[in-house]
Amino acid sequence: MITHCISRRGFVAGMAGGALARSASASAAPASEFYRGKTLTTVVGFAPGGGVDTAARVVARHLVRFIPGTPRSIVQNLEGAAGIVAANYVTTRTAPDGLTIAVPGRSWFVEGVARGAGVRFDPTTLSYVGSPGAVNSVVYIRTATGIRTFQELMASTRTFSFGALASNTATAMVPAMLVRQGAPIKVIFGYGSSARVIVALEQGEADGMFTVESTFGHRKDLIERKIISIILQNKPEHPGVPLLRDIIPASDHKVLDLVMALESFGLPVMGPPGIPPERLEMLRTAFLAMCNDAEYRAEAQRVDLPVGMPLSGARVATMMNELKASATPEVVAGYKRLGAPQ
Repeated sequence: MITHCISRRGFVAGMAGGALARSASASAAPASEFYRGKTLTTVVGFAPGGGVDTAARVVARHLVRFIPGTPRSIVQNLEGAAGIVAANYVTTRTAPDGLTIAVPGRSWFVEGVARGAGVRFDPTTLSYVGSPGAVNSVVYIRTATGIRTFQELMASTRTFSFGALASNTATAMVPAMLVRQGAPIKVIFGYGSSARVIVALEQGEADGMFTVESTFGHRKDLIERKIISIILQNKPEHPGVPLLRDIIPASDHKVLDLVMALESFGLPVMGPPGIPPERLEMLRTAFLAMCNDAEYRAEAQRVDLPVGMPLSGARVATMMNELKASATPEVVAGYKRLGAPQ
């Protein structure tokens, strides 16, 4: 697999320039031979080295093995606005020929459902390839703070800094909900990727972080060496650790459900609207075959990607329609207030 990290301007210009020509030449190829000799580009919505990038590269590396014709694989990083820049680009600037897919991130589609600022896509119209599966999110805290439980955090007279991505991501929104309940937390925005938050945690610049557990897939040593520990969780996966829903009042649960929709979807792999059905089906079939492959599973487990419960592209599309239908104006308004820049 070939990987690149290039400037946004160069990436957009280069990809857009060849998209129409690529689409025109591709349309004449038989479905079963379409990918032979071609390159599948996977656009990643975050900088190299973070949890999303690491997971996306595992998927990109293995997916092409199961696509008829075994195309080459290129990963392009197009970071910005917590995945929205990548999602906008793939939706509006790439040809729907099945040669460009994307892993924008974990929460970008929630912004699409909520019709957030700068969103230029409708998540219900996209071509979904699949997802490795649902995930769990937790609050990590540096053990050097002396905090061992969430109860101790709540009782502390000290303010703890939590590293976050954009204000409209769960990394910031959930800590903000905890602040409303009296948690002594100050949310620090502006980290472009989870990799940068991890560095901040190592260096003591940040005290904690709310994120999906796979964020630390390549840095399990931080957990094993007890540099960080889990004090709160969204799903009951860690015995004795309290649940987020027990802290957040019931009146805010519908907004919390929208914020945490990212868990049910995991890490969706998508393409632009209008990919020809036979090519989309090839990608979806290849994705599920990949998820059942021992070599892929072994690498996925090493980076904490879910294994054994993949979501088909068709299932992701259905879930997206359901999520949009459930997002009432009241819930969306509450979500937007929560995610407004502080």
